[in-house]
Amino acid sequence: MPLKLLKEEEGLSPMLREFRSIVDKERINSVVFIGSVGVCQPFAELFYYAIRDKDGYFIPNGDLSKVKKLIVDDSGVSMKKIKEIQNTDAVVLFGGLAMPRYGVDVEKIKNVLNLLSPKCVIGICFMSIFQKSDWDKKINFDYLIDGYIRAKVYTKEK
Repeated sequence: MPLKLLKEEEGLSPMLREFRSIVDKERINSVVFIGSVGVCQPFAELFYYAIRDKDGYFIPNGDLSKVKKLIVDDSGVSMKKIKEIQNTDAVVLFGGLAMPRYGVDVEKIKNVLNLLSPKCVIGICFMSIFQKSDWDKKINFDYLIDGYIRAKVYTKEK
């Protein structure tokens, strides 16, 4: 089902704020983040920090045998390996999963979603990767947060 644009803002802070708003509106108490290793893991930690009063988990590449519990400690957010997820209200899929270089099959992620059976599926990506890879047509997202990054690099004139 096509998604309707709710609002448009610039920067990472609005993405975090909107994510927190969705979690609060949907009365979500536990979130499972699924993303590619290395690239998505720091984003899982960042987005989890925005909802740190909830239970959070990270599943690298959708591999349920490698699930980690997200924990807020004196250095920010860290991860601890656990055997299984206790429960989940929402699953967040990060766009790195849909990038061809990481080779995560959308069917594998659909199977994980079926196993976890969340009441809400949230996509978080940059540069429309879910739309470019057609994952937005293959995954039934309740919400999709799509960010754009613009980089400007400066140097001192010589």
